[in-house]
Amino acid sequence: MADVPLTRRLRRKLYFTLGPPTFPLFMVAGGWILKSIGPHMPFIKFARPDRFTYHLPPVKSRAYQRFYENIINRGLGRDSWGPHAVTMAVTQQCNARCVHCSAYRRSSARSLTTEEWCSVVDQCAALGMTDLIITGGEPLLRPDLETIIRRIVDNDCVADLFTNGSLLTRENLRMLKGAGCDTIFVSLDSPYAEEHDALRGVPGLHQAAVEGIRRAVEMGMAVGISTYMGKEQVRRGYHYKYVEMAKQLGVRELTIFDLVPTGKLIKNDELILTDAEREEVRKIHESQWKDRKGPRVCYMAHVNDPHIMGCFGVKWQIHITHNGFVTPCDFNPLHFGNVREEPLADIWRRMKLHPEYDRKTMTCRMQDPEFRRKYIHKIPDGAELPYPIELIDPAFRELEERRERSKGLATA
Repeated sequence: MADVPLTRRLRRKLYFTLGPPTFPLFMVAGGWILKSIGPHMPFIKFARPDRFTYHLPPVKSRAYQRFYENIINRGLGRDSWGPHAVTMAVTQQCNARCVHCSAYRRSSARSLTTEEWCSVVDQCAALGMTDLIITGGEPLLRPDLETIIRRIVDNDCVADLFTNGSLLTRENLRMLKGAGCDTIFVSLDSPYAEEHDALRGVPGLHQAAVEGIRRAVEMGMAVGISTYMGKEQVRRGYHYKYVEMAKQLGVRELTIFDLVPTGKLIKNDELILTDAEREEVRKIHESQWKDRKGPRVCYMAHVNDPHIMGCFGVKWQIHITHNGFVTPCDFNPLHFGNVREEPLADIWRRMKLHPEYDRKTMTCRMQDPEFRRKYIHKIPDGAELPYPIELIDPAFRELEERRERSKGLATA
């Protein structure tokens, strides 16, 4: 630990002593600092003047106030709190053929209709969610995308978009901006064009994505780069290359995920980073605040640390597939129900009562060997994804059946 800066060691000591920031005072104080004096504090770097990070609402918005109220309700143990964010895969259609596709083996059943997605948006807002993140497939292939975004904004929520960047034409960017899309995240798998195109299966995609980023920046839109780090990427120092790339393109935030074995890579547990490899990438998250001109760096493995936020799944975020299945996150291939069959609130309450999720936070579950052994490895080869949790966990199915019987007796 000798090479770890003093401020970083002190913060880790604080987290270790107090535990993860799940208690009311810590979360409420942090939310107040961000919206009140955060931009003026030397150790806090904002992605832009009104937004600490592109993963939280603008601090002066109605969405942020709702986020803040949700934190208070959560801390006080009230029933009126819900997850902060949802990723909505509005389409399974995609114009890329990624070797690491996380949507692999998902059903080809028809996507939710415009009316169904608008209903889902309303239900998400009613649960207290404030960041509604649109993904796919490639979401810009969906013809009613503008309608969905406007419905999000009308609910005092923030609409963000994850795209491969191939369709960021001026026409589409004007549509996104006019509808109220707050931030566009462009996914890049490599700082090198040839390698990125090979991973995505589309020649010229890297150039198209970079040109799309430039257009969006020129139009005054908020743009983030989203990428992942595998063992080889860490070894080659790609995280530093992405920072330089973001500077050159005028991108204000770089989001880095770990390479998670899911989708096409679901059986490849050997891809999970070691603690030492994560520590190497963590340095850039914790030191980039000193570069006032460069991008803010959000390394998700740092945020998911047990002494910071822990796993986001269920407690902070959920995922909804193109055809309505609800999973703990977009990397998790287990579902707890479908919004076509029952209200989202009922599904989420079932999720948070599950023994795996009804406990203190931990690091990313999809990178935890024990969780993978207990749940992921039991998914049959070739099974359609996401897979029903009750087929993996019979004990939870019995618990649900007892709960349903108790409800029936109470109403009899």
